[in-house]
Amino acid sequence: MRKRARLTEPTKDEFDPEDYISLLPDDILVSILSRLTLKEATVTSKLSRRWRYLWTQVAGLDFDANDTLDRIAADPKLRSSERPKYINWVNRVVRQHRGPKLDAVRICFDLDKSSKCAIDNWVKFAIAKGVQKLELDLLENGETLRQPTRNYSFPYKQMSQCKRFSLKNVYSDFAPMQTGLKCLKALSLKCVNVSEEALNCFLSSCPVLKYISIHGSGDLVNVKVSGLSLMLKYLEIVFCLGIETIEISNVNLVSFSYLGPGINLIIKDVPMLDEISIGEGYSGLENNVFGQLSCCLYQLEVLTLDIYRPEENIKIFAFPELPKLKQLILKVGAWNDDSLLEFTSLIKACPNLNRFVLQLIWMSPSKRRRKVLKAAKCSHQFLKLVEIVGYYGRTSDAELVLYFIENAVALQKIIIDPRNQILERSPIGIDQIKKEESARKRAKKQLEAKKPPGVQLLIL
Repeated sequence: MRKRARLTEPTKDEFDPEDYISLLPDDILVSILSRLTLKEATVTSKLSRRWRYLWTQVAGLDFDANDTLDRIAADPKLRSSERPKYINWVNRVVRQHRGPKLDAVRICFDLDKSSKCAIDNWVKFAIAKGVQKLELDLLENGETLRQPTRNYSFPYKQMSQCKRFSLKNVYSDFAPMQTGLKCLKALSLKCVNVSEEALNCFLSSCPVLKYISIHGSGDLVNVKVSGLSLMLKYLEIVFCLGIETIEISNVNLVSFSYLGPGINLIIKDVPMLDEISIGEGYSGLENNVFGQLSCCLYQLEVLTLDIYRPEENIKIFAFPELPKLKQLILKVGAWNDDSLLEFTSLIKACPNLNRFVLQLIWMSPSKRRRKVLKAAKCSHQFLKLVEIVGYYGRTSDAELVLYFIENAVALQKIIIDPRNQILERSPIGIDQIKKEESARKRAKKQLEAKKPPGVQLLIL
């Protein structure tokens, strides 16, 4: 049998007299290595015999492959050759890891159900090591959701049996370790199918679980989160297109995020809930969103609305008052030169607003010459910061900023970011760069002379 390497304190003869760092105790050196990327930490094994196995003690394993994912996004044909390389890399690290516990494990690569065997073993390895934070980010090309039928499915039935699980079941070189799920605090799953039964397993088997994020699951239909005994504080469900109902009640949740089709959303008895991010359906405001949130609107401090296609009648929409709201973030599709002043009625419903962010997603924006419109005046006493992200230089962009210049009496800073809010790995061509530079020039021309003294205008 292969013997496990033993880490021992060094003798004086093993070191260069000026190599003070190698004289430090193992635990300090491992702490230093944990601040490096996993690949950087692995390279230190070549420094000397003393360093050979130190990296195997790190408590955080972040299998980041951003450079490779960028190449795959540019040339999807590379996927078939790069997948085995990534899987082999993770397998090698898992086999060599000698630390007794894991704080975090992150898998980030374009993987689907064809890699089920390998991913199952990684999940079992992490759970058996008492992992606190587990992230499976399996987005296609590193950035988009795939068809749910091709997703990897989380092995919750095996996971629930992990109290009897031994690492010998995964890799024979490991000593037995029986831990289970009692240490898991955060779980993030992207392009991973999670059923209602699996979600219930997480909630019932993970007593200190505080954060759950699920993106692109094809198996979720009905979600129920209830019970004061739950430690859950953050719940995020994004683009789970088969979902029909989410019920949250009698729980100390502080943050809830949902983005997807219109659903039956039931929220009640959530006294700690003060942050919500939501977008339902094509317009983002379908299905009576504010009616669904009525029980907690008065206590919200942060609200994010995803509005893909603002409707014409939004300007006459009767927004309820949000008396405690301090931050309002709107993610809005930018179509043609449609006026954005219709959102001022929502802003007026937030009397204590401190920060406003508008993130424009360029759908088909266009510039045209037209008269600058104005909304009815309304003094905003506490608004200090306005951020416009995806500023295109349209008249509609400028007139909204001018509204704040004229009505936000406590305004201190305006941030204009003209960069297109596109997918992270999408290539940025010369045409795109020219559009952004044009937007910067137009922002300066449209706004510089209008800002009052004492207000900082920052154009990124």
